[in-house]
Amino acid sequence: MEFVKLVGPFAIFFIMYSLGLKLNFVNFYELLKSPKNLICGLICQLIFLPIIGLLIVSFYPMPNELKIGILLLLLLPSATMSNYATRLVDGNISLSITLTTICSLLCIFTIPIGMTVLFELIMHQPIQNFDVKSVSMKIFIMITIPTILGIITNRYFNYFKERIVLTFDKISMLLFLLIISIAVYQERMNLGGYFEYVGIVAPIILFFVLLVAVVFTKFFIDGIDNQRSVTVECLLQNGAMGFIITAQIFSEISYVTPIALYALLQYFVLAFYIANIKIVK
Repeated sequence: MEFVKLVGPFAIFFIMYSLGLKLNFVNFYELLKSPKNLICGLICQLIFLPIIGLLIVSFYPMPNELKIGILLLLLLPSATMSNYATRLVDGNISLSITLTTICSLLCIFTIPIGMTVLFELIMHQPIQNFDVKSVSMKIFIMITIPTILGIITNRYFNYFKERIVLTFDKISMLLFLLIISIAVYQERMNLGGYFEYVGIVAPIILFFVLLVAVVFTKFFIDGIDNQRSVTVECLLQNGAMGFIITAQIFSEISYVTPIALYALLQYFVLAFYIANIKIVK
């Protein structure tokens, strides 16, 4: 995990800066004029997904470190690639970018508080070596600051932003894959039997996330484009962020095993979702 501890913060800083570059305040204001879809999207992402994690770790027996990893996974904001994926499914890109940005800015509160509350609900004891203030500060430095800087760049240096945003998206995806690949390879001897649990649990999580997102959006969100946007936002979790935050808090690779596997499998499920939309059309 030393590689992730050293390189990860710089990589996630870059990734979150790239996200901030996409937020257009004009589109944000338009969404606030009719906020129902935005509010419902936030409810699905910030409330329903953690509940799915809580239920799974409550009923499926597994080591505590995997429970922590799963809870963190479903407290994460969406991956920056969700905005590109929304384009592929003809979704509302403005809604997608706004949801991703808001959830990323809120994670300074949602991740440390959510982890503490959810774990104590299950285990009736606090997470060992988990300092809420310290975790919040690390998230603020790695996530909040670069996102705000990206938003400022988009607002005041729009010409610069238009030239680099697509390139930055591609670099962000490559950084994400590189970090996961190197970390898993370096720690492959320490993974033990954790994939025995995660290999079963990760597909279960994906199934319920997709199911809940599709059903919830169908009944509570107006417009097929908005429904698709929120579904993609819920499906694609920010694995790079989870990987790096976990590496800063814990020393064992086992904590990030669920995040790593989910982060890779989610793109296969996304491909299935996209293919299904294209066939229906």
